[in-house]
This record gives sequence, structure tokens and C-alpha cells, in this order.
Amino acid sequence: MAKFGEANMRDVAAAAGVSHITVSRALRNDTRVAAQTRKRVLAAAESLGYAPNPLVNAYAAQIRRRKGAAPSCNLGWLSATPERHKAGHFAWVRPYLGGALDRAKALGFTLETDLEVHGLSERAVGRLLRARGIRGILLPYVHYFGKTLAASPHWAAVSIGNRAGGPPVHTVRPNAFENTRLAFETLRARGFRRIGFCENLYSAQQGRGLYEAAYLYHQERLPEEERVPVLTGLQVEPLTAACKSRFREWFRAHRPDVVLVTFLHVRSWLREMKVDVPGDVALAHLSISEETSDWAGVNVGARGLGSAAVDLLAAHITRNEYDVPENPKHMSLTGYWQEGRTVVADDHRF
Repeated sequence: MAKFGEANMRDVAAAAGVSHITVSRALRNDTRVAAQTRKRVLAAAESLGYAPNPLVNAYAAQIRRRKGAAPSCNLGWLSATPERHKAGHFAWVRPYLGGALDRAKALGFTLETDLEVHGLSERAVGRLLRARGIRGILLPYVHYFGKTLAASPHWAAVSIGNRAGGPPVHTVRPNAFENTRLAFETLRARGFRRIGFCENLYSAQQGRGLYEAAYLYHQERLPEEERVPVLTGLQVEPLTAACKSRFREWFRAHRPDVVLVTFLHVRSWLREMKVDVPGDVALAHLSISEETSDWAGVNVGARGLGSAAVDLLAAHITRNEYDVPENPKHMSLTGYWQEGRTVVADDHRF
């Protein structure tokens, strides 16, 4: 009998009374292995001190990918917009999708983007996924309006961005706190002293309050005369006159040097007020997208987030880890500062 810690897969198979192929499948949580058999294999592996070689596993996964993803193991970009779905319907979503498509191809998966699920029941969505051989789904931001898939042993799921409600799910998201810190410290280094903060309801939900938390954390360390009250809870979808009025009153009362924002409407509001950007006040966006590509602020690295979501999804599929996770993983990626027209690169006004 092999010494503790020196056992191989065949030793585990002999101890458990199964074939080495069954051991391999059991260690990967393959659903073809009965639950009781899997428990017996895991107990035998633990008693022998057996641990799979990660390099061997990685090589085996690479071989499987070179053969191409089986029709029964595709990935799906699950959209549920009220309109007829077209991949990348919203301009700001396209980089996320592009990063996901490139990474899926590199890993040997097919990422299907033509799934029309709006108006379907959860049961019907499940039938559609199984019929298309989809074992992993990506839930991208607002594309997944109103859908909260029930638990299923048939697929793994990763959300791009936080989502409100529904069962727990693995998530890849921008690091709201670090991105705000980056913007705040960059602007302070440029000489800006009265830095304002303006947030809409949707980004507050997506960021779980971390944008505002990071701003307040840094503002508390400033002299009293340099602090600007936050303006939050703005409803911009749909836009109301009261929302614009709140912003105008806040801006005229506090006159910030620069405003950190999470939505694009502020620029047009200032234009209507005859306030020049960046001449009279600078603007920095905390989540730059195609719609705000000429702004200064933080680029969240949307392609990298889409790619990371596929990596996380593929890892769970490789280990046959489906169903609702007991301890969902949350991966946060920090963006980078991007120069733009809304902040003068070398401002000497201060």
C-alpha cells in the first residue's frame, strides 16, 4: 500500500473499489458518478493523502479544449432586454461582450449571443439552455432585466456586475471603491481641492454604495472648507425635471472645482446652465464607456471584466461545479485613469 501522501489515482481506485476512470470523474464532480460512489472515492483519497497534480489537470483540460468544446458544453450570453435582442444592444456593453467572446474562443468554448429569453418563464429558459447544450451562462448588467434563474444542477452562472435579487451567483465587477480612490487621488494631485460627488440610483445599486463610501472616506481627511456634500439618489431613468433641479441647486450652493459622476447627464445639465466644462468646472466619470469615451475619469477595463467572467465560468465548468453556490465568489477588478476633454491635463488654475 502506498505511503500517506505518495498515493496515485490507481491507489485511490483500489482503496475505493472502483476504476481509475471513476476516480478521475469523481474528483471532478462529474455527474455521471453516483453521489455515494463519489463520497467513497473522496474518503479514500483523503485517507491516502492523495491530491491531484494541478499541472496534469491543466494539461488534460488543454487537450480537451484543443479537441473543441463538445456540443453539450457551450456558454451563453443571456440577454433579457425588452427589445428584440441584438448582441451588444447597448453601446457600453459591447466591450464586455468582446472580451468574453475572445476569451471563450481562446479556451475552446462557443459563446452563444443570440439567446432570446425575454418573456420566457424560468422553466422555458431552462429548456432552451439544455437544448442548446449550454452549461455556463453570463448575466451581463442590465441585459438581464427581471430574470432570476432558479437553482439548477445543469449550469453554472457568472454575473458581470452586481445584480439585485435572485439566488446567489458568482460575480465579476469593477472595484468601485478602488476606482473612486484612484479618481479622487488623481484629481487632488492635479490641484483640485473642492471635489464634488454626484451619483444616480442605478450606480448606487450596482456599486453597493462603495462609490459613495470611498468618496466620504477620502473627504473626511480633508480640511472642513474643502468638503462638499454628496448629491445622491438621482433618478435619471426616466429623467425628471425634479432631478435636474436638485442638481442645479446643489451645484450653485457648493460650487465644486470638479465633480465625480457615475452617469453622463451632468455634462448636458451644466451646458444648459451656461457652465463651461472644463473651463469653469471639471468632470470625471467613474465608469467610462463608449458613450463617455471623450471624458476624463476611470476606465473600468470592460474587455478585461468580460474575459475574467469567462475564466471564472470555465473554472467551475471544468470542476463540474453547477447549481447555486453556497459561497459565491466575487472578483473585483480595478480600472485605470483615462485622460479626456472634461479635465485639463495640466491645470494651473489652483
